[in-house]
Amino acid sequence: DSLVEANEPNTLTNEQTWPEDEEMNGWNERMQEMEEEESRMAAAKDKRTITVPKGTSTYQASWIAATQGDDNESDDSDASSDEDDDMDSGSDDGSEEEDEEEYEEMVVGADGKIVSASDDEHDDEASDKDDGLPTAEEEALQLKAYLKERERQNRDDVNFPDEVDTPMEVSARERFARFRGLQSFRTSPWDPYENLPLDYARIFQFESFKRTQQRVLRVAADSAAKSGMRIRIVLRAAPAEIAASYNPSRPFVAFGLMQHEHQMSVVHFTVMRSEGYSEPVRSKDPLVAHFGFRRYNVRPLFSQHSLGGSNTNGVHKFERFLKPGVVSVGTVYAPIQFGTVPVSLYLPTPAATSDMAGVIPTLVGTGSSLEVNPSRILAKRIILTGAPFKIHKRSAVIRYMFFSPEDVNWFKPVQLHTKHGRTGHIFESLGTHGYMKCVFDGPIKQMDTVCMNLYKRVYPKWNTSLWSEHAQDEEQKLQWIGPVMQKPEDMEL
Repeated sequence: DSLVEANEPNTLTNEQTWPEDEEMNGWNERMQEMEEEESRMAAAKDKRTITVPKGTSTYQASWIAATQGDDNESDDSDASSDEDDDMDSGSDDGSEEEDEEEYEEMVVGADGKIVSASDDEHDDEASDKDDGLPTAEEEALQLKAYLKERERQNRDDVNFPDEVDTPMEVSARERFARFRGLQSFRTSPWDPYENLPLDYARIFQFESFKRTQQRVLRVAADSAAKSGMRIRIVLRAAPAEIAASYNPSRPFVAFGLMQHEHQMSVVHFTVMRSEGYSEPVRSKDPLVAHFGFRRYNVRPLFSQHSLGGSNTNGVHKFERFLKPGVVSVGTVYAPIQFGTVPVSLYLPTPAATSDMAGVIPTLVGTGSSLEVNPSRILAKRIILTGAPFKIHKRSAVIRYMFFSPEDVNWFKPVQLHTKHGRTGHIFESLGTHGYMKCVFDGPIKQMDTVCMNLYKRVYPKWNTSLWSEHAQDEEQKLQWIGPVMQKPEDMEL
């Protein structure tokens, strides 16, 4: 079997996809830096230095700079004749006066104003002060504000799940260009191989995972080393850190991998949040996942654990937070795992305490492995809301969902629904401020809210790494394994 863990993607064969938000943000920052650099270079180019007698005020220096600027053309035209006259009729008295009188240099900006050196030094000091790192008090306030914002987002997700406000400064058809409408979340067609990211070219996929798993397990059952046999293992060319961490008072665990279990793919596992952990757990938060005998640093995506079938489209709703008391599905890039193994999620860093040896990992959630399926679609849902303005029988004028007639016509094919159970569609756009006439399957109430569901597929990030105690600091080592003893002189296994 090949030892290749991940494929090397060919960037020349991939199709053109819509740029990610991170890519666009990075490009905008780069363009802003380039514009600032060009402005600094232009400002430096427009500045010029003049020589004035020492003690000259900025007002007098401005007049001197203006006079020199007006005389530049005549000075340039008569430069050659003046140089000849100076060479022939130079006087010693003038040189003595120049030596006696002291001069200083001043910088003139593009607007003709004097830019003093003290202002430049003050600006440099201010910029150096601004570029410094935050103090401990400022960092504590920032952390407190960050945790408060996460708690607010968690409450909003519980009270108003997936609801977002339509931006007024950006058109909705541009802001939500990657989203689509579905008439039925479970049966509407969705191609699982449409606009895949480049990371999907690095993973492995089976034509039939169940048949492959049965074959691999059957071959493993026929291996030479049976369950319950006593065997002798000899390690050759073992890494130095493994030998240094050997402790004869603790078991030295060795395990083997079955075929394909070292290859990367999209792994899904069920997880339920632990009752002893009350802090919000958001998708893409860094966690430590324990898959059977292996442990990884992961940033999982959470989705609903809905049962699929032959008549469904394989679409599952993305969850922004891991909700308590509900079984969710986590998705990560990880090595393939055959069989059902227990999965547990922990926080990656220990709690702050002086007695680190007594600290145990903070359990976030527990579950089991589910499947290896790159075709499972995780759909992120957003809900655009509007308010009824006028109601006449089954028709109504809706506002505040969009703010331009172009956006109304763009999302016209998407189905509407209300929080009281009515369904409808957009009939036509009214005016120039985003008002629209909608028709429903029955009369709606003035207190009702009109909603539009939009969906976008999300993918995990390629950030899974094998957790190793040798890559952690001392506190993290004590969190997981306790103090490591020194290497014994005789190491026998």
